Amino acid sequence: MPAPAPGLQSISDLTTTSRITTGDIPPPLVGATMTIVDDKLYLFGGRLIQSRLMTNALYILHLEEFRWENVSEIVNVLPPQAAVGDPGAEDENEKSAPPAERYFHSANAYKNMIVYFGGMGPAPGSAEGQQQDLVVFDDINVLDLELLQWRQVRIPSSPHAPKPRYAHLSSISGNKLVVIGGQDIGNQYIEEINVLDLDSWQWVSSMPFDKHCGSYRSIAVSGSGQGTTIPQIGSEVDQASGNSLSPTTDGFPTSYLRKASSNTSLHYTPSLRKSSSNLALPKKGGPMSRLSGGAGSFGSSPPKEQRSSIYRLSTLMTSTTPVQQEEHPVYLYSNFNFTDVKRELQVLTPPGFQVQDHSQSMSGNFLPPGLRFPTGAIAGQHLLLSGTYLTSTQQSFSIWSLNLSSLVWTRIDTGSVFNSGSWNRGLLLESSNAYLVFGNKTRNLADDYQNRQTNFEHVSIVDLEAFGIYQHPPTTMTQTAQELGLGLLNDPSMADFEILTIDNQRIPVNSVILSARWPYFGALLREQEEQDAAAAATPGSGENNDNDATLFSKRTLSLPEPYTIVLAFLQYLYTDHLVTAQQHHSQVLSQLLLLADMYGLDRLRDLATHALHQMLNMSTAAMVYETAALSQQTGLQIRSLKVMIAAKKMLQQQQLKLQQQQAQSQSISAGQAWRSGDHSDGNPYSSNGSYMSQQQNIHGIFQPSPPPPLSPGSSMGNPSSPEYRRGSVTSQNTALPHQMARNRASLLGAMPPQHWNTEPLTPPPASPPPPTAMQPQPTPTIKQSFFSFPGSKNKAAAAAAAAASNPPLMSAPLAPPPSDGMSVRSGKSGLSSGSDGSPADKKKHDETHKREVMQRLMEGSLGNSAFNGGPGGFAMGGF
Repeated sequence: MPAPAPGLQSISDLTTTSRITTGDIPPPLVGATMTIVDDKLYLFGGRLIQSRLMTNALYILHLEEFRWENVSEIVNVLPPQAAVGDPGAEDENEKSAPPAERYFHSANAYKNMIVYFGGMGPAPGSAEGQQQDLVVFDDINVLDLELLQWRQVRIPSSPHAPKPRYAHLSSISGNKLVVIGGQDIGNQYIEEINVLDLDSWQWVSSMPFDKHCGSYRSIAVSGSGQGTTIPQIGSEVDQASGNSLSPTTDGFPTSYLRKASSNTSLHYTPSLRKSSSNLALPKKGGPMSRLSGGAGSFGSSPPKEQRSSIYRLSTLMTSTTPVQQEEHPVYLYSNFNFTDVKRELQVLTPPGFQVQDHSQSMSGNFLPPGLRFPTGAIAGQHLLLSGTYLTSTQQSFSIWSLNLSSLVWTRIDTGSVFNSGSWNRGLLLESSNAYLVFGNKTRNLADDYQNRQTNFEHVSIVDLEAFGIYQHPPTTMTQTAQELGLGLLNDPSMADFEILTIDNQRIPVNSVILSARWPYFGALLREQEEQDAAAAATPGSGENNDNDATLFSKRTLSLPEPYTIVLAFLQYLYTDHLVTAQQHHSQVLSQLLLLADMYGLDRLRDLATHALHQMLNMSTAAMVYETAALSQQTGLQIRSLKVMIAAKKMLQQQQLKLQQQQAQSQSISAGQAWRSGDHSDGNPYSSNGSYMSQQQNIHGIFQPSPPPPLSPGSSMGNPSSPEYRRGSVTSQNTALPHQMARNRASLLGAMPPQHWNTEPLTPPPASPPPPTAMQPQPTPTIKQSFFSFPGSKNKAAAAAAAAASNPPLMSAPLAPPPSDGMSVRSGKSGLSSGSDGSPADKKKHDETHKREVMQRLMEGSLGNSAFNGGPGGFAMGGF
């Protein structure tokens, strides 16, 4: 992607920000492991660049402030821990020590610890400062994160135990650690898979795997197991649990944001949203009207036994149980042969971790290039892949995502941040839907890759939610519990309170459930109870409160929201989910997101944001953008802005394509019309045909004379005949003789044979010769064309010759040929007696006649009626 012009910022640049790390910044390392647990990143091991010595230093990066801390000297070391069922007892005199120096080992977080396996390091007993003999490990070391203590686990021998290795892959699925591939001390690939039970600390299974997998070319990732649902790979399942509930738009206006009313109850903080009073709501008596109880139904609290049962039910529904570790598939992706990239995708399915190959199922407009030392993670329903992309012309850090339901690859366009500098390692910060990339933006990537080094001075944070990649909200209740919650909301007998909406509709609710699920409501309830208790202790203080509609003695809370929004909000409070079709309406979701931001309900915020992501399209992008901006959901806001920009570009492309098709269609139509003789199509003056006819006639009169056309029946091999046709001009009142029509559209008939011109191609003599009798000849086939008098040197001579050979043609029948001694004297008087004049008189006559012809032509060209037979004009008549 080309970089934007200086001073301009791409929208992709909004998805990534860069930070400078502080504190005890680690030196550049090779083969160190980085593991994120909660809000801390743990960096262990590696090889130093300058001294080329291994290290076992432990660093912690506090992600809230991006501050490094070297904890190598303060971490405690405990005696080795025996595995469950190990017959050997712990030796109390055994000396404890931190793990040996190593690099290209593996690290995986499990519960509240990090499990380290294998790697390459110096052999025991190697003298410091000398050439170290290297060995590979097969030991297990555990870092207790709560106590910050090292512990080495002694695992009993087993036929499933892995060989010592380094540069291998590992992932955790449920309570199993899966170790894949790697290399031995001779740099030979190890083709096997081993599984370790992290509860019993025993190797439970192993299997051959005839693939070359290692950290240089492959990644192995699995889901976090924190209540998330990963689709069956390639199944094209719907990513939204309620996406089948297609939202409707009937009854909801475009301006959906509202401003809360000023007469709120119970110290309700009004919203700062815009007003929209014409929001369509269900009418009273409709399907939901059964929730509106009478005003006096809640004058007293329910019996104590009923309240205690409601409280137990509420406690049961709100209690959270620890989520067991779920077993998810392990996704193994490899790329190799970087000149002609080969891509493979295998899935290891628990519990037996059988291998399924999906290499041929991957697709996409673009596929990932060959990435060196890749890293990856599972984010929501996507597999993330990142690594170093190096060619002879390009060097950058590239991030891609694979949709696990459709197996379609998409490039994560992060703008220009990774086009410069040396960015080396990426990790997923699951709690923030962010991808952290570590490096140094002042170094050169190609130079650092030669040393295989990773830098830690800078970190770039990529907002994955802006690309629709995020951790979906987990399920906290079973479907049966959700149905039970909706049943309680629909049962007025279980209510002791009511909510009054802005449109004066009442909804019966249970105050215990609302207090447990809605902290703001619970605080208001306790505050009002304290005020009531203080008022009861003060004599006469309640005399003026009889007409106060906001008192809790009337068990009513007034919310400045429409009935539709309040009902959807209560359905969430009773179920902890968005399960109804009404909740999945786009405008309702927008209001729920704003309410979640107003009251600090993180769970509702995640659910509403997820639902808006699922229904984001060209028609809803503007509304989602405005809602996300008001609720400070930056990822959703950027993604909706991308959709709007993409929609605008698509519309522009469609309009351009339509214009091109219309222009092409007009061009084809104009060409067909010209070939058929209709020249008005595509002509800007086609609506004014008389004007064009006039201009073409004038243009033809003042053009040089072309050579005579071929006579009918002649060919290119025979000499052309001097015969040609001559147009006639007639008028209702006067006639202009010896004028020839130049427009083929004005040739309305064929010239009779007696008017054919048989004169030689020479200028006419000073005086016209006596006419000779012409024998009738058959009329030849007429071929319309433009004609001019052949051989004329000037227009006056041409006009005189034409008048001598052809008498003027009127709209009346043709006159007989002129007799001897007759000549054309004037264009006004038709025929006159001839007289023998001197050459000077003849010349004067010719000049006078020329001026008259020009004057009449000029007068006729001033109006559209000149060539249409109107007043002052002349019309074209038949020959």
